[in-house]
Amino acid sequence: MKFFLISLLCLSLAIAQELPAPANPKETQTARKELLNEIFSQLTPPAFEKAIQKARTAAIPEQVLLEARFLHLIDQNDQSNLAKLAPQLIAFRDKFDLSISEVFGVKEDWLSVIHYTQALAALEKEDAQEFKKHITEAFWLNPRHAQIYAPHIEQLRLKQAMANITIPGDLHLQPQKGGAPITLQEIQKGKAATVLHFWSPISQEVSVNMPDFILTSRTCAAHGIGVISVLIDDSPEALKDAEIVRQKNHSTAQCHWIKDTPQSALTNTLRIANIPTMVILSTEGKVLFNGHPSEPAFWQTIEKIAPQFKRPNKPEQEHKNN
Repeated sequence: MKFFLISLLCLSLAIAQELPAPANPKETQTARKELLNEIFSQLTPPAFEKAIQKARTAAIPEQVLLEARFLHLIDQNDQSNLAKLAPQLIAFRDKFDLSISEVFGVKEDWLSVIHYTQALAALEKEDAQEFKKHITEAFWLNPRHAQIYAPHIEQLRLKQAMANITIPGDLHLQPQKGGAPITLQEIQKGKAATVLHFWSPISQEVSVNMPDFILTSRTCAAHGIGVISVLIDDSPEALKDAEIVRQKNHSTAQCHWIKDTPQSALTNTLRIANIPTMVILSTEGKVLFNGHPSEPAFWQTIEKIAPQFKRPNKPEQEHKNN
């Protein structure tokens, strides 16, 4: 019996040595914070998916993972996948636990983003009424996010307005350097489409991105797409500065440099509210795109017109993701 008890004691000690030591609460908490910091960091999509998988393995609540995914897609300006996220968020509508939330201070904020993703889903389906219902509810629940919601309303209104506009081919355009006007039709001749670049020398963003525009104009020209750079500011100081820009870049930029006038009034007709703005016109003068050159839709529209076109100034991060 004594031998048996000694043997049992030795076996117990051996097993105890093989078992991992109890987790240190401080170490566990630190590891959890590191995982949370990782999934809420600005990561590329592949890196984000790896971080999410690590967090899921570590039993981070699914609600928190959804919150992180929502913010990641906002950071990526990925409206398409935000729209696809709506069903997952709806599934957590009634299960939302404020006590574990890493993002939201009140439940109304959570409900607001659910309606926001539903509004984006409605936009994907071009359902204006459904969009209006959900974006209104999103704003009502969280008016602090107006700066996120408002641009979508403006974009929808702009798209609806552009659907009824045709820029006539006989429109006379005034060259920036002076001289005889040229018609839009003359510029469009033999082109698959025409890109209008609205700018002003007083815009810092325009100045910083002028090299990108020049490269874009050259690539468009190589693929049979015309480019017109439209100066929207006719003040004496702006005209002087704009001419310096034109003279510096006219030999490398493949575009027509014109200035908008009350007679052509492209700025008003196309509802240009911000610069830089790019507008793509079909050969019939229909608006195919109207918005900021960084928008994916701008490049997607060009690639539909010229399938061989590749974005020349694509951000390095996007190159890695693709």
